Amino acid sequence: MLDQSIKLILFDFDGTFGDTAPDLIASANFIYKKYDKSLISFNEGRQIASDGIKAFLNKRFDHSKDNFEKLSTEFLDYYSKHLTDNFKIFDGIEILINYLIDNNFIWGIVTNKSRKLTEKLLEQVNLADLCSILVCGDDGIKQKPEPDTILFAMKKLNIRNNETIYLGDGFRDIIAAKRAKIKSILVTYGYLKDDDNYLDWNADYVIGDPREIINC
Repeated sequence: MLDQSIKLILFDFDGTFGDTAPDLIASANFIYKKYDKSLISFNEGRQIASDGIKAFLNKRFDHSKDNFEKLSTEFLDYYSKHLTDNFKIFDGIEILINYLIDNNFIWGIVTNKSRKLTEKLLEQVNLADLCSILVCGDDGIKQKPEPDTILFAMKKLNIRNNETIYLGDGFRDIIAAKRAKIKSILVTYGYLKDDDNYLDWNADYVIGDPREIINC
């Protein structure tokens, strides 16, 4: 998988690099409780943790009746204060990052998450300074599933398509990688939904642990 032609490994963040679900679910339940909505279970919440705040709001609120702008602000305010309460990188990520650095690979993160939140989480696990490129959802570039953020990262680092691999846990990640004409790795340890037919997404590789990349 990481042969001599590969120079750059790019990661999605939520559900691929870091486990943000517990704090996102806690934030959602804070908002639900405030407005007398039923709470979301961990399993249900985990499955939409890669889909952004609106995915949580859509579970309990109605666009035609509720002020989603206000709800989003309240959700984000709470999450911003608690996003590191339970955050951790997934098992095997630290080992993989150390391997990439020791073997002169370049690595970075391309995510639809906001820059402020992503940077804070990377700092929490002491990886901010080791990340060669960070492209976020509020950087003014078309988000995934469009390929623009991936293409921007490669251009910034002067890396070609055939030298890059992208890891993600969702359909949008695989689509973005295909549109960018790079190889894709689907990770199954992240936030896949129960009804995701991920084998039909035709990712180049499917792994259940980040360390599998090292052994391929």
